[in-house]
Amino acid sequence: MPLDTVLLLDTSGSMAGRGMRELQRACKVFLDGVQETARQSNLKENVAVVEFGAKARVVQALTNDYSKCRRAIDSLKPGGRTPMFDGLMESLKEIITNGGVVRVCGRPLTPRVILMTDGLPTDENGETPEARLKVIAAAKAFSPSGWRECGLPHPVPIACVGCGDCDPSMLDAMAKMTNGMFVIVENIDELSSFFRRQVLLIRFAAKFAADVDQLRSRMALLAFFRELGEAVEDAELDGLMQLLLAMLCLEALAEAGGGSGGDDPCIDGLPQHGSRVRRGRDWKWGNQDGGTCGTVIKHDRRGVVQVQWDNGHENHYRQGAEGAQDLKIVDEPRVVTAIAGVKPGCMVVRGRDWQWSNQDGGPGKVGVVYRVEPGGKSVRVRWPSGTRGLYRNGKDGKYDLELANQSLPPQRTAGLTTTSYNIQPQLSPPKALIGSSSQRPSPQGNAGGKYCWQWQDSQSQWRMYTEEQVQQLEAIYGRNSNAVCKMRLGKFDYHINFGTMQQVNTETQATRPIRRARLSQEDYDLALAIEKSLQIL
Repeated sequence: MPLDTVLLLDTSGSMAGRGMRELQRACKVFLDGVQETARQSNLKENVAVVEFGAKARVVQALTNDYSKCRRAIDSLKPGGRTPMFDGLMESLKEIITNGGVVRVCGRPLTPRVILMTDGLPTDENGETPEARLKVIAAAKAFSPSGWRECGLPHPVPIACVGCGDCDPSMLDAMAKMTNGMFVIVENIDELSSFFRRQVLLIRFAAKFAADVDQLRSRMALLAFFRELGEAVEDAELDGLMQLLLAMLCLEALAEAGGGSGGDDPCIDGLPQHGSRVRRGRDWKWGNQDGGTCGTVIKHDRRGVVQVQWDNGHENHYRQGAEGAQDLKIVDEPRVVTAIAGVKPGCMVVRGRDWQWSNQDGGPGKVGVVYRVEPGGKSVRVRWPSGTRGLYRNGKDGKYDLELANQSLPPQRTAGLTTTSYNIQPQLSPPKALIGSSSQRPSPQGNAGGKYCWQWQDSQSQWRMYTEEQVQQLEAIYGRNSNAVCKMRLGKFDYHINFGTMQQVNTETQATRPIRRARLSQEDYDLALAIEKSLQIL
């Protein structure tokens, strides 16, 4: 079964003349490369051509008859506005109808969308905020939090390339939301280089499909491009690696000991993997916990989680099952020494052998270990974005992580470094919108900008409180940063606990992290756009 790629192309009126000629040339460079990859690596690639301009339509359905694709590209005519939302919906339908997941040496590769645009999205009323919101909502349908509802075979990353008067912040948000990549080309002539590197990325995947370490290695990818005489900027290389890891299916890499993966399901309504807990209101299990904190290491089934206590004991506990809440979430990160080594519940940052691009959300992001694999050579981590991964902790002599501990001086024991580190988050949405930890901020906040209060939903997406709610929260928080207030959200009442930065459903006792950030007006507008798009979807 071939790999599926949808070329989603802006054919609006602004592409007339040289722009359309360069776009058609770049697409043909892409097809030539795809055909050569099929010949060299025995990896065929189905390609679809979808346009959005005078109308949004599938010009050519997924096929590995590249002569049909070339004819479709030759037939493109510029005109109209930029109905990007409709183009994304056509791409979604094409993948659902005709797409699938291909296996290369037993390793799955998901479909991808390559989006090219030179303008701002439009709807029937022109370039409106609503048009932008709809595009972000459409992108969420391809993302790890939206693909199941839409019937996709797997999350589908979007590789975005923009030029001209495009909206870079929107394209960047779309790429991050789908674990894709985003590149701006200053000159339309550079499109061919972008499309050529997309071909080479798949050629790299085909070459090293049987070698997980090479697939995950940024240095191996860089060397591969250099061997072919391809100069790649660091930012684009990071984006290509992120796109490849997304296409390689997270679960598969986890099983193989790779850098990314969801090893077991994340069940709605349960505390997140890595959450720290103590005995709760319905506890009836004696001294199983040894009076210690514990870490949620697995979602067993709906209403039940598995916890490993700091005393080493493990068991299953009700967190909604039988209407009981055996546990309560606490804000008590585990502090360990380098001699003791990494343990569930401790905080980590990327370490000396890190090679997983920005899976962690970027340099400085702090994750929580939620499980240590048998033998201790691999550990599972949840990052602030909700992404979970399996990382080396001595496996093959490699250490992907370092302990992030505010109280311990830097030292190294058995290869594991403990770094003195400020665990307070870098609150800089929207770039960190899809990943920032819910730490307790200073009441004074940062200088400049506008305050934004958010809560984290079951898909690990940060959601915004309303303007009225923010005013209420700010007023109470300003008076007492350890206060607990009551607030109505939708159909339920919640206790907002500033001391632990959590909101608790008074009826179900379900707990969600909250956070407070000061944003620039531009970043606030984008956060608001994403919130509205989530409501649309």
